[in-house]
Amino acid sequence: MAGGDGLEVERRLAGSAVVYTHHGIDLGDGTVVHARPSDFLNPFGGGSVVQTPWAEFADGRPVRVVPFRAARYTPEEIAARAASQVGRPGYCPLVQNCEHFSTWCATGEPTSRQIEIVARRVR
Repeated sequence: MAGGDGLEVERRLAGSAVVYTHHGIDLGDGTVVHARPSDFLNPFGGGSVVQTPWAEFADGRPVRVVPFRAARYTPEEIAARAASQVGRPGYCPLVQNCEHFSTWCATGEPTSRQIEIVARRVR
C-alpha cells in the first residue's frame, strides 16, 4: 500500500450484526485520513475528517486497497487532497460519510457505493 491508495476495512455498526466497510486514504507515512463520526454510538451526531495511525484505522482487521475506477488525480494529488481536509467538520452516514470522502479525494465527486446499494434495496 502506498500514498494515495484508497483503503477499506470491514467494521460492525455499533452493537449490531450489520457489517459495513470503512474507507480512508493512505498518506504513505503510516497514517490514514478518513471521515468518521465523533461518537460511533451516534453516527448522525456529526464528525470530522481525521488523520490517524494506520493501526488505529485497521482496528485489528485486514485492510484492503480499493481501486478508484474513475480517479481523476495522481496518487500524490489524492493524498494531498485528503491531507488538506484534516480537521474539516461534517459527517453524515447518508450524505457525507467516509466513502463519500475517499471517492471525492480521488475523483472530485463524493459518492458512496454502499449508500447506493442500500437506496436501491429500499426502493
